[in-house]
Amino acid sequence: MNAKILIVDDEKDLLELLSMNLGTEGYIINTAENAAQALAAVRTNRPDLILLDIMLPDTSGIKLTGKLKNTPNTANIPIILLTAKDKETDMVVGLSVGADDYITKPFSTSVLVARIEAVLRRAYPGDENVREVLAAGPVTILPAAREVRVQGKVVELTGGEFGILVALVEAGGDILSRAQLKAALGEEAKGEKARIIDVHIAALRKKLGAAKTVIKTVHSRGYRIAQ
Repeated sequence: MNAKILIVDDEKDLLELLSMNLGTEGYIINTAENAAQALAAVRTNRPDLILLDIMLPDTSGIKLTGKLKNTPNTANIPIILLTAKDKETDMVVGLSVGADDYITKPFSTSVLVARIEAVLRRAYPGDENVREVLAAGPVTILPAAREVRVQGKVVELTGGEFGILVALVEAGGDILSRAQLKAALGEEAKGEKARIIDVHIAALRKKLGAAKTVIKTVHSRGYRIAQ
């Protein structure tokens, strides 16, 4: 799904960075620096999703969210609030006026993309083109495309390396033993000893470069992903 995303933020540097990074991910980007521009953009080029900063110069993102969610023509546009605040009350207020998700700055592109895709899947459940995206730190996985990116750059993995990485991320931080990871590889690992997993992990860490620390070794038990 080449979703149209409206990014609303008065920080020009962040607006540029988000536009570039999300554009690279295949989204169609439009931007606004305040609530007035955002409302005009929604009327002229209706977005599939809005990334909305809470602190805007002409009104708060929370008030704008409430306005959009209480207007019939815009009520079903999903909104993700972006903010430097991390107080629980801010999150509760934002969600109570209808925001679909909430993410605090700073955040990685991979985490943001995963949250965007999760919201899009909920908002457009019948659209089979909405991508499944998995993320762990700076690592983004597009399972359907068998693609892995580290900070936006594609990393080429073997089938075994890809299978192990997906299994670890899907486990959500739970420890997976070598036997469990070997089982996740199916026929590809049939007849191999469980220690083959260590070989795959070593190669995987090397290819992930600086992001290799997302894979943690748990002594005598196996491996887990760092969320």
